[in-house]
Amino acid sequence: MPPGSGPDHYRTLGVSQDASVGEIRAAHRALARRHHPDLVTDPAERRRAERRMAAINGAWHVLGDPGRRAEYDLARRPPAPRPWPAPEPEYRSDAFQDVAVSPAVGCALRLGPVLLAVGLLFAILIVTALMTGDGNRPPAFQVGQCVRVYDYGMEVVPCTGTEPKIVARGVAGTSCPIGAIAVVLPTRTEQICVAPAGG
Repeated sequence: MPPGSGPDHYRTLGVSQDASVGEIRAAHRALARRHHPDLVTDPAERRRAERRMAAINGAWHVLGDPGRRAEYDLARRPPAPRPWPAPEPEYRSDAFQDVAVSPAVGCALRLGPVLLAVGLLFAILIVTALMTGDGNRPPAFQVGQCVRVYDYGMEVVPCTGTEPKIVARGVAGTSCPIGAIAVVLPTRTEQICVAPAGG
């Protein structure tokens, strides 16, 4: 029952809310003796007395039993005030969230890193191609192999005793053994030392 609705049993018996069971019993007996319907002879007055006696007995029925009284007191208690919900903290994911940016600048900021990465990859490919000369991988010239030299380059050939022989390999610009000629490879960072046939 909502607070404040229904009969006020304490008022009906004329006792306070903190009255003891003994005080409630004494108030019930006194009111029952005074308002009992058997004491009234007039029929209209008797009906009023019966209604009063029903209210007095109802109040005693509730307040005279500790369990029912506790439930009654609990139902009469106003609900506890509901606390206001705590405000949720304002979350800011970025200090620049509210900065106004034109659509062109926004597009550049979104696509800029992608274009930069693609440009770097393209530059790496170009530099790699330039460093390897014509793009063909140079033959693996090893010490002890014989080579045939042409105007446009050289090639490894089987050694028959008439072909120049590779006697050393190293970094471009280093000195070769006496009588050998330095030949810089297409990588431009390596060289081989070729000795003439019979040398």
